[in-house]
Amino acid sequence: MTAKIIDDVLNDPTISNWLKSALGSALNRDPMDATNDAEMLFFILSRRLGELFANYEPPELQNDSCVPL
Repeated sequence: MTAKIIDDVLNDPTISNWLKSALGSALNRDPMDATNDAEMLFFILSRRLGELFANYEPPELQNDSCVPL
């Protein structure tokens, strides 16, 4: 099953080249090391995304001259 998922991802034209490259690279590494690195990457990127959302201010709220309805 895992081999099919890997094959599907690597051959899917809608999957980013970055992800395909990362997956291909990870397959040549120790699976535990690759998994640990992927989890760390997920943690960092999730935190970054959370901070971006927390600091997001919709454009209509960025202009001080606008009066909210």
